[in-house]
Amino acid sequence: MDIIGHENTKKQLRTAISAARGRNTAAPHMLFSGAPGCGKTTLANYLAQEMGSPFLSVVPNELKDKKSVIKTIDKLDDRNYDAYGNRIGEIRPTILFLDEVHNLPLKGQEMLGLIMERFRIEAAKPNTYIWVPYFTLVGATTVPGNLSKPFRDRFKLNFLFSPYKDAEMHDIIVYHAQCMGIRISKAGIYETVVRSRGTPRIAVGFLERIRDYMLSIDSRVATANLVREVFEDLKIDGEGFNELEIKLMWALHDAGGPVSLDNLSIIIQEDPKSIRGFAEPYLIRKGMILVSGKGRILTDRGRKYLNNSGKSDKLVKMEIDFNYERK
Repeated sequence: MDIIGHENTKKQLRTAISAARGRNTAAPHMLFSGAPGCGKTTLANYLAQEMGSPFLSVVPNELKDKKSVIKTIDKLDDRNYDAYGNRIGEIRPTILFLDEVHNLPLKGQEMLGLIMERFRIEAAKPNTYIWVPYFTLVGATTVPGNLSKPFRDRFKLNFLFSPYKDAEMHDIIVYHAQCMGIRISKAGIYETVVRSRGTPRIAVGFLERIRDYMLSIDSRVATANLVREVFEDLKIDGEGFNELEIKLMWALHDAGGPVSLDNLSIIIQEDPKSIRGFAEPYLIRKGMILVSGKGRILTDRGRKYLNNSGKSDKLVKMEIDFNYERK
């Protein structure tokens, strides 16, 4: 599997894999933290492929009691063990992948934590245990702080997944464009890179929209102009900000001071959860807004950006004013 980027993470994974093979055991349990769409699931699959191990993905919410945990444990690869759990040949420890592992119920965290450490589970009879095949639990999360400390401490390897650099995003877009059969110009690639937020998942979604638009107008090459037309239709500006984010910035611009989440929700007519979960993170990351104890504030950088923005963004502001005045 050829994976672009994450060079240091891949190096550490290869070291862990080599050591595990040498000792005929499982690689250490791993916690992958960071922004969504930045390669956590891909690297988990990479680990399984390099280990030559089965890959088992489980929904964390389902592991809520002993019965559900045992049901999952029964799916682990148990070849080359004797009846007592001793290794009698080369084993293939399963990669047990829990995406959004922060959704794992506390009971599941307690049970899995003990199994991760001891590779055994308590039987129905008190003080008796059943052996568990070796496995590597890989948890992926955007909010590692939501995990209990005892459970979090079971992960011996922790990796932080940050947005990709522009050069890496260029290579990722080229690769996926080739997979989709899209001919895209260098300038078209650039227009896509600057809007993809360093996130391959977003870039792939954009390429799909570009492909569909090319088919609709019978175009053979995705030029810069064609790509810009796609983003205009998607209402995504030259810096990658979408309509909701621009509305939010204009609302703060006009307020001239801190605005509470509830008031902001009324002004731009968006659900508070959508604002907090989808609009604010990227704006904060880009230094456009700040969240303080008094409310949301537009930064000097955000104000400068709006003042230098084009006519399309002005129209967004007019729409906000119109909707708010109607209320």
